[in-house]
Amino acid sequence: MKKNYWKIVILLFLWVVIFAPNTYANKLTTEFIKVIKETELIIVDENNVEIERVPIALGTVFQVISETEADYSVSWNDQIGFILKDVTEPASSWDYYTNSTIFKPTVDTAVFKMEDGKLVKRARLLKGETFKRIGEEGLYHLVQFSSFKGYVLKDETEPVIAGELPNGIVEGSKFTNRMISLNVTNFYYSNGGKLTPMARMEKKIEVQAIEAYRDYFIVELAGRRAYVKKSDVNRYVGDFVNPRHTYTYEQMIKDLKDIRLWYADMTEIQIIGNSVDGRNLYALKLGRGKEEIFINGSHHAREHLTTNVVMEMIDAYAYAYLRNQTLDGYNVREILDKTSIWFVPMVNPDGVTLVQKGYKSAKNPSYVLKLNGNSKDFSSWKANIRGVDLNRQYPADWENICCDPGKPGPQNYKGKRPLSEPEAKALVDFTLKHQFKSATAYHSSGEILYWHFNQSYSNSIRDKAIANKIKEKTGYALVPAVRNPSGGGYTDWFIQELKKPGFTPEISKYVGPRPVPTSSFDSIWKKNYSIGLMLAKET
Repeated sequence: MKKNYWKIVILLFLWVVIFAPNTYANKLTTEFIKVIKETELIIVDENNVEIERVPIALGTVFQVISETEADYSVSWNDQIGFILKDVTEPASSWDYYTNSTIFKPTVDTAVFKMEDGKLVKRARLLKGETFKRIGEEGLYHLVQFSSFKGYVLKDETEPVIAGELPNGIVEGSKFTNRMISLNVTNFYYSNGGKLTPMARMEKKIEVQAIEAYRDYFIVELAGRRAYVKKSDVNRYVGDFVNPRHTYTYEQMIKDLKDIRLWYADMTEIQIIGNSVDGRNLYALKLGRGKEEIFINGSHHAREHLTTNVVMEMIDAYAYAYLRNQTLDGYNVREILDKTSIWFVPMVNPDGVTLVQKGYKSAKNPSYVLKLNGNSKDFSSWKANIRGVDLNRQYPADWENICCDPGKPGPQNYKGKRPLSEPEAKALVDFTLKHQFKSATAYHSSGEILYWHFNQSYSNSIRDKAIANKIKEKTGYALVPAVRNPSGGGYTDWFIQELKKPGFTPEISKYVGPRPVPTSSFDSIWKKNYSIGLMLAKET
């Protein structure tokens, strides 16, 4: 027993003294180095005898063969050379293999997408798979990840010097369609007859199908083709808005989010404020242009068909842009590449909901019942939830507004002061953050067009020319430019304060103090569907 013990001790000692140093000496601390100071490379023969010294420029990258405590052994023109460690720094394989286009992730690496000037993680390429880049930008590879350009950190990949990208995808039937991932979604290929994930994408990200095969769509992914399960995605259908029914605040939010999801590269959504009852006021931008115009609807609660018109505008213009179509002779893509349209489809969500769903939709039901004379019929209600008419709230000759009842109620009360109501204040603040070339506030009853409010003579000529173009398309009569118009309206304020064109179309024949029926939508839409494009082109 003692003999065996000492044999083991002696063998361990010999390994540490003889073999371990050699093992340590041959272990590389870095595989590639970059020269950071002008220096010389010592070239040696097969017996390690110096034969010459070669000047080496700054930035030169070498692959390391071996190293000692003081220097690296590298290859140079099929010769072996030595270079001192203190004139180098570690480099990456990408500094050495600069022309390689095929790479392999060394970890499950993120694919970032540029959104609003920031890189946001949207997918992953899985460790050990191989992919192709389309370029590079700073620290990142650029890859085409189906529908979007992706950014992948170089440091989390290594170049593939030889070989081809795996296929593993059969040819399917041609099928071109946009899709959105429902959940975190895998992309597969056939590896030895077994479906194997190559990449993974977060939910609610767009991909582009190019073919279909059995239960799968086929997409292009970083130089490869991949399967995605049909059950993991929703197909793009367009036509998200149904404007021919009573259109609620909740439906508006859903449709806005769907439009934002499917048209992410040409839309933006903001919450610009809150209503009295705490509902968000949504604004959506459509287009890529630097110039901007503004369109809003439903200042008045019973006039909620204007939200239908505004939402259908968003939907129709986005769809036409995607397919490069014209509407009423207007090239939608050309216009929205130059001018963006901001929409606030529902300025008064509390009031609209009150008209549509009744007093129990309010946070303070007993208060609105009292304001309505204890009647549960709110179909004629115009005001916001605390009885203030939002289109009499703006600081444009507010003091002289006529016919004010002097107290909160279903209509016409202008409030205790201008902009006392958060909805009107939000619209003014939002407007002042932009340089809108024009603004249009849709209202619902009368088939007339307001366009004038104390303009200068030259501005009046300018604005009437645009008003006449709206008249030509809609048939709405222009309201005469009277000397003392009643003020307090949004476009009154916009015209007076910002010296820009402002328009208030009343979209329907007069129907009395009630909502315009949805059966009127088609005739109204026929007159108004290209108005937003016309106004955008006017910029």
